[in-house]
Amino acid sequence: MPKKRTQKSFPFGRYLELAIAVAFVIVVLFVASLTIKVTQGVTRTVEAPRYLVRLQVLNGCGESGLASRMSDYLDSYADQDLQIRVVDTDDFDTRPVHRSFIISREEDRTAARLLARRLGLNEAEVIYKAIENNYRQVSATLVLGTDYEAVRLPQVSDKE
Repeated sequence: MPKKRTQKSFPFGRYLELAIAVAFVIVVLFVASLTIKVTQGVTRTVEAPRYLVRLQVLNGCGESGLASRMSDYLDSYADQDLQIRVVDTDDFDTRPVHRSFIISREEDRTAARLLARRLGLNEAEVIYKAIENNYRQVSATLVLGTDYEAVRLPQVSDKE
């Protein structure tokens, strides 16, 4: 009579099956959670400013680094009506400028006038002149004159 082989149960197989089952349950829970988030969504209301000004800052008085210093302060300014993004700084090409002013690069001068008001400049003196090949999409240009110290820098509010 041949000997009966007894098979010893090796617990490793059971542990492997259990680990696979647990992994499967985790994947199912993850997919269910993701599905709920996608279908119900998480929304947040953000109050966007009414006007975005893509600003070019030009130094018209000849003081070294003035346009760059002004742009550092103005870039990322935002309140409920106006948001500023400085997209270019340079020197003004023509003669020295005595009074700071704003050039609107869009026919609708509303945003440029609002910017002038925030900076303490005469909003009635905002002029319009389009830029040829406006690849930076500049919407207004601030030309800083020798009176640049009179330009009132808007205060950034701490809403957050």
